[in-house]
Amino acid sequence: MTTTEARKNYNLTRREIGYLARSEATLNDYKRIGFRSGLEVHQQLKTVSKLFCRCPAGIYHRHDEYDAEVIRHMRPTLSEMGVYDGTALMEFRTRKEITYRINNRTACTYEVDDTPPFPVDRHALNIAISIALAAKMNIVGEVHITRKQYLDGSIPTGFQRTAIISVEGELQLRNKKVRLIQMSLEEDSCREISDIGHKRIYKTDRLGMPLIETVTYPDCLTPDELAEAAEYIRFLNRSTGKVRTGIGAAREDVNVSCEGGTRVEIKGVAHIKWIPELSH
Repeated sequence: MTTTEARKNYNLTRREIGYLARSEATLNDYKRIGFRSGLEVHQQLKTVSKLFCRCPAGIYHRHDEYDAEVIRHMRPTLSEMGVYDGTALMEFRTRKEITYRINNRTACTYEVDDTPPFPVDRHALNIAISIALAAKMNIVGEVHITRKQYLDGSIPTGFQRTAIISVEGELQLRNKKVRLIQMSLEEDSCREISDIGHKRIYKTDRLGMPLIETVTYPDCLTPDELAEAAEYIRFLNRSTGKVRTGIGAAREDVNVSCEGGTRVEIKGVAHIKWIPELSH
């Protein structure tokens, strides 16, 4: 199929489904299709150390600044239910060779999964609690470190250590409230350098840096409400003066669905201004 034919089919499909540009869409249009959306906002915290080791946080290296490389192949393991995760099997079939570039200044044996985690960074925990209180959330009675599977190789262990800090809060937007499900304290993943063929390369300078994940209910009924909620969360986080700023310091995962359809997750949106068009 040529580029011209592909464009023709694309435009034909848009006409057949009655597609409207975002500039033309009204609230009634979004109501008609049952538009619902929510956010998972990841925000790095401004701490001296990483979350589960005492390596310095916030120091970044060039791609060619590394002292060693570790090569790994991810393999699926049985879950607690005695079954294999379908996504893990799919990722395993790609036969990726994962290479981690390690700089001694920002990584230790914990980053390469050769040492158990150190006690959680107390400064990061205190920042997370203060932001949760500002969002009128309920702080949990006990903080338990759990594991979340990471199947793309961006964390050498194959899982992310994460802990729920608070549950059930709300954001007051201009014309409505958006409910919050939870806020978690997590360790960040590696930065990807390249992904070519069966080889994927990461660097570990960002790995293990503390971040919070704020998760909303699917209460946003238009793309503009979604962007407004993201802006509010960014303002709330930055109002403490204890979070990092700049490219990559905050990233949004956008969950979108329409009535009768399945949920679609748009991962790693770097700029809030992109959210309305992407979710539309």
